[in-house]
Amino acid sequence: MKPCKLLIFFILWLCLLTIIYSQEISYNYNNEDLKIMLKVDLPFFDIPYQTDTMNALNYNFFQTYSTLSMNQSMALTTDIYSAMHYGLKKLNDSLDIPKQWKNVIYYGGTAVGILIFAYVLPFGYTWMEREYTRSVLSRFGVNSFNENYNISTIRGVTGLTDNELGQFKSNAPYDFIRMNSAGSEGCILFSDLMTRKYFFYNPDDLSFVPALITVFMNLGLTVSPVTHEMGIENINDKVKEAYKNDKEQIDRFIAANSNFFVVNWVYELFRPNEPYADRGLHPSDDGSVARYITYNQLTGDEQTYLVRQSWLGLLNFVSPLLYGYKSFPLGQNGLEGNFALRHYLTSFGTDTSIQVFLKKNPFNMVFAFHNNINYKNWFPAIEAELVDYPLNVGELNMLLSPRMLIGMQPENQIFKTSSPEFIGLFGLRVDFMMHKNILPYFDFTAKTKGWIAGNEYLDANASVILGVSLRF
Repeated sequence: MKPCKLLIFFILWLCLLTIIYSQEISYNYNNEDLKIMLKVDLPFFDIPYQTDTMNALNYNFFQTYSTLSMNQSMALTTDIYSAMHYGLKKLNDSLDIPKQWKNVIYYGGTAVGILIFAYVLPFGYTWMEREYTRSVLSRFGVNSFNENYNISTIRGVTGLTDNELGQFKSNAPYDFIRMNSAGSEGCILFSDLMTRKYFFYNPDDLSFVPALITVFMNLGLTVSPVTHEMGIENINDKVKEAYKNDKEQIDRFIAANSNFFVVNWVYELFRPNEPYADRGLHPSDDGSVARYITYNQLTGDEQTYLVRQSWLGLLNFVSPLLYGYKSFPLGQNGLEGNFALRHYLTSFGTDTSIQVFLKKNPFNMVFAFHNNINYKNWFPAIEAELVDYPLNVGELNMLLSPRMLIGMQPENQIFKTSSPEFIGLFGLRVDFMMHKNILPYFDFTAKTKGWIAGNEYLDANASVILGVSLRF
């Protein structure tokens, strides 16, 4: 995007701040106003992701909204589920009918809403998984289509040619690896963000349920190797069936179906420098590449690694928050806490971490210890975050959310290396409390080279997100 156009967007956003500020600055905030039941984020601008995508795909700026950033697609999905549960709770509280019928409507509505957004309408879990995959592709000039917009079709990412995929892997092999695990990454991050909301904002609803269900869905993305090993499901037969149903290149999926992305992930993890065309020829004999990897194509070592990571996906179920336990008192001074385990598939291997959540008014804190693990080596990192700390500067009221991470990851994201490389991140989100319910915000993040969940860039990067947060 040209600098003058980018400047115009910043000026327009600042004008919005000024207008709201001039109208609402006299509002007197107190602790009660910081208690919220619903938080919705609308990240309108994500720079430089949108400008990079615009240049890579030869789009104009507004066309970039057809391939959202990880932050934008995640915000939209968490917003939808949060709003759905908030609305159902409000409806339930307003009904003047017998309790048993209220329960039928409330719990039945929750189940129907979750199923509709998961399997029928776009913007739910499965849509967000595909958008995470597409955000990696778009940065490197690979156009694609999210089939979740076609309600009646099998879900997946299409619209790619073998030549585009081959060039992508040749130019950015570790981003290509990450593309295969991005959907799983999105699932775990969604669960993380929904449980954080449940812990810090204490909503009186069932918004922890989507966090649990998406962990089950992530297990579905990674469990196929285990079921194959146990003789429950034959991956190779399913891949052969997928080949039979293939059409033209741009109508084919990246993997046979979403459950087999993890097989492709391991294949690429062990072969980052193998040309894409070396996968072999498509069974149709049309000269195209055999896009889908079977379990039998993996070596014994690769199969063992794949099955192990599938089992380790069960760690994502370890958190009381997923089962409706919001917090536990830690002493008599008002401090409360909770915890969670996370297991991410990454561009270099995996990130297995433990998170600790703490809160005592006005402090909301998250601490995490990361075990970044490649083939046979561990690279530790620590992370700390403060969430929505209120700060007043004169008559300007703000909520500050600083974040910092320091540690090590494998050098250059290489799977088979013992050499460490420093990774550091500093982030600061500032929400301006211009109105009781409307808070414009900016979110700045700067990082060194390395993988960070929910950040599209494996190289060093500085990003700014401009948006509005709605809180009720």
